[in-house]
Amino acid sequence: MTTSNFSETEMAWRLPAGLSRLRPEACGLLTALNERVWQAGDPVLLELVRVRVAQLIGNPGVTGGRAPASAAERDVVDFAEQFVIDVGGTTEEMREGLTARFGADGARALVTAIYVVEFTQRLQLIAARLLDDASTGVPGGSSAVLDVSSAGLLNAYQAAVVRGSTLDPVTTELVRLRCARTHHCRICQTLRLANSREAGVDETMTAKVDFYERSDLPERAKVALRVTDAFITRPDMLSDDAAGQARTSFGPAELASLCLDITKWSTQKIKVALGTDGADQLMTDTDGVALFGFDSGGQATGYRRR
Repeated sequence: MTTSNFSETEMAWRLPAGLSRLRPEACGLLTALNERVWQAGDPVLLELVRVRVAQLIGNPGVTGGRAPASAAERDVVDFAEQFVIDVGGTTEEMREGLTARFGADGARALVTAIYVVEFTQRLQLIAARLLDDASTGVPGGSSAVLDVSSAGLLNAYQAAVVRGSTLDPVTTELVRLRCARTHHCRICQTLRLANSREAGVDETMTAKVDFYERSDLPERAKVALRVTDAFITRPDMLSDDAAGQARTSFGPAELASLCLDITKWSTQKIKVALGTDGADQLMTDTDGVALFGFDSGGQATGYRRR
């Protein structure tokens, strides 16, 4: 990619200024991750993906683009469409086709790149709405860690999101499970956060996530789940009323955490798309669940029975 093209592409991952001010570490790492993905990947394929993602999620800030011109381009765009619309519907045939064309490592890198392109756009749209900020803010931070792999940067980003989250454990767990069930991630649906269990989130409460609007869950939780649904489906469907409810129910730091947490919980889409989300190795209890948590560095730990 030439310097001029890279500079133009950089506009694709500018984050709302308010989000960057509230969470500079996570936003800086997401900026670095985007840079790494676009430097390491095929910019032509990624631009096709970026435009198609924008069309699918209702992002008015991305226009233009062209139709795929080759079999490889068509296959990548088709895979991206499945990833965005219903990742759980990814077929073995689709996976095998991607691996045959790009190799196992190349397919994994491409799926990771699709996730980054998709969720950066989703984050831009929802964070700008909730934090009442224009989505044309400055890039999220330094890119001094660009010698790290995309996988390494993604892990660092997720850890920073967890470390900096200000959401209470009940809201966190309900949002995490809403993402898991929408994305059909077997691992994440099997797990339960230990600190949320200590805060009173039992299986009776988690069962209400699927029909939360008709449930007796706290209104604060319902507001968070409405934001979650818009974030992971169609950000343009977040109503003014729902955005207002979110700003009333949560402070700015909590809203920033909610947005970033949703991106973290949605990395599960990578495993679902690649068919590596099996939960067979987890030690579960009679309810079929296992507890886990995070250490001080933001890394997952403690998979165990209750």
